[in-house]
Amino acid sequence: MNASAAEREHLLHLMHAALGALEQGDDTLYRSCIESLAQWRSRPIYAAIDRLARELTGALANLPIDARLGALAGEELPDARARLNFVVQTTEEATHRTLDLVEDCRNRIDLLRSQGLDSAIENELMSVRGNLSSIALAQEYQDLTGQTIKRVVGLVHQVEQAIGKISNALGLPEQRKNEGIEAQGPALPGIDAHGVSQDDADDLLAGLGL
Repeated sequence: MNASAAEREHLLHLMHAALGALEQGDDTLYRSCIESLAQWRSRPIYAAIDRLARELTGALANLPIDARLGALAGEELPDARARLNFVVQTTEEATHRTLDLVEDCRNRIDLLRSQGLDSAIENELMSVRGNLSSIALAQEYQDLTGQTIKRVVGLVHQVEQAIGKISNALGLPEQRKNEGIEAQGPALPGIDAHGVSQDDADDLLAGLGL
């Protein structure tokens, strides 16, 4: 950036003043002159940064981003997190219920075996007991899938926060619940406005293979 005649004259004055202060041992005046020179030298940098910030803001404003971004941050991502959390909670409850029933059946089988049944019935009971053990073992998948889903939920939450900040910076409206977004799948308690029937719950569990 080229300096004007007045600016050059001012710079020369500062330089002469700095040299004079240095010769006279006036450290205070010398440092004041040097700081003034440094501030003038940094002016083009600040101007360039300010110009870059304005250009970046304009570029962001011209991006093809509309209310869809606000919908993601305001409704769709929170809704996705809530539904994933509901899946984790539901599968955990179903798994615990299954394991409780398996344990109860084992105890009943052991009770029957203690009554001195014939060998054919004894063999059948042992076969059933083995199947129950397989059922209990199969439920271990829930812990692994639950941990995976929880990590996905955490990632979705981070993305949601990032999009929310971008949306706020661009001044986009935040789309809230039921503004043109229709949830897919069965209604979930605490998430969907309409009620949840037993059929909805059965459909969800059936979809999870439970």
